[in-house]
Amino acid sequence: MNPRCERCDGALIPVEYGMPVDDEPYRRHERREIYFTGSCMGGPEPWWCWSCEAYADPEPRPPRSLTKEGYQLALLDDMRRAAPEAPLEPPAPYDDPPARLLEEAGRWQALESQKIEDLSAILGDPVSGGPSRHRFALPLWPDFWLEHTTMDTPNGGYVLNRRFVRRSGAPMRSADRLRPWSVLLPEAQAFFDWEENRMPNAYRRVVPFQLQGRRMKACFVYDLLQHVSESPEG
Repeated sequence: MNPRCERCDGALIPVEYGMPVDDEPYRRHERREIYFTGSCMGGPEPWWCWSCEAYADPEPRPPRSLTKEGYQLALLDDMRRAAPEAPLEPPAPYDDPPARLLEEAGRWQALESQKIEDLSAILGDPVSGGPSRHRFALPLWPDFWLEHTTMDTPNGGYVLNRRFVRRSGAPMRSADRLRPWSVLLPEAQAFFDWEENRMPNAYRRVVPFQLQGRRMKACFVYDLLQHVSESPEG
């Protein structure tokens, strides 16, 4: 059963590549019943409402039964997939999540085209980090904000990407501070004089560098350090 429109409670159909998933809009356009170009105005709006004859959102998005704990586990799963060699083990209950939390993390993972207002309903009101930047405090990372960048559309602000930014504590001042979950990519770049990040939207970055004559590599996910390891010679 398709979801219902939040404006009129009409049935919604999915949108792919900017147009509803059937050719009915073209037929109605040919009959001069509606004006429809097949383009989606800058957004990843995933639904079309027949009653409103416009892109629309289902209601509610997401289910209000979701929790901040489930979102944190979904984020952890993302980071583990991107850096499976990372040695850091999260605290309980994330080291051995109960079935309820695993099921909820899966529901978070399945959500598409998240909007900042959806996240705010679960994570609390964000702090502004500048135009289209929204920062949430998460208990697992007390020294950092998780910042979401959005793209504004007539249907609201859709989340494009996310990254960690420092909330408290000092940036690294020595190589001894190069520990998982304690250093951000921009801080390490400034300390080691690494070249500027040329892939600002890449959520995983592996940076080779030298430390006391040894060849090393550091892995960052969402700009947060996950692990440091020695690189093989070659």
